Amino acid sequence: MSASERDHIPEKVMADLQQLDLQRGRPLLAVDADEVLVVFVDHLDRFMRTIGFEMRLVRYELEGSMFPIGSDEALPFQECIQMIDRFFRQETLNQTAVPDGPEVLARLSQDVQVVVLTNVPSHAGALRRQNLAALGIPYPVVVNSGGKGRTMRWLADQVDAPVAFIDDSVKQVESVAKHVPEAVRLHFAWADFIHRIFPECAHATRQVRSWTEADEALRHKLGLPA
Repeated sequence: MSASERDHIPEKVMADLQQLDLQRGRPLLAVDADEVLVVFVDHLDRFMRTIGFEMRLVRYELEGSMFPIGSDEALPFQECIQMIDRFFRQETLNQTAVPDGPEVLARLSQDVQVVVLTNVPSHAGALRRQNLAALGIPYPVVVNSGGKGRTMRWLADQVDAPVAFIDDSVKQVESVAKHVPEAVRLHFAWADFIHRIFPECAHATRQVRSWTEADEALRHKLGLPA
């Protein structure tokens, strides 16, 4: 990674990266949290309904997806951001694991080093770490900001070994494809609506619908024992 590329990584993200105890020569898996390790969309909708709002998901965007119950006037973008921040402040510790994720990662961690790469708001980083640990997902967490491609490039350069990336966002998969084209890239989202919107992901090595599928794909693509 060049110095100019490294300069594009936010200071807070770099601080998390430099805390990692990475083993050079050992494969690495970087995995997103929301909709990959923990349920997000369904939980957010349930939370919003308790305070008089609801999700109407027709596209993968906040703006135009959040409404007061009984109204056709969508919340403005800034109020959507405030809603997301409120959710993470109040509900991060209550998020539940996507089925089979903790068990599959525990097996994979025998052969790869695992890092959680999440774009949770920075104020919720400590809550996210606490929640994941309680769910049996005790891996180091990097609180990222923006695209994950450069962060993934930094990780790949540090380990100098095969790397893999899992995310529910097609934009993040594309970002990693741009900066780390050699990475195995899985597009995985627990929420059905994401698959309806994105039945294909052009920049993914493979799309999967479960952690069982992810396990099989990673072992095959990284050459890990079955």
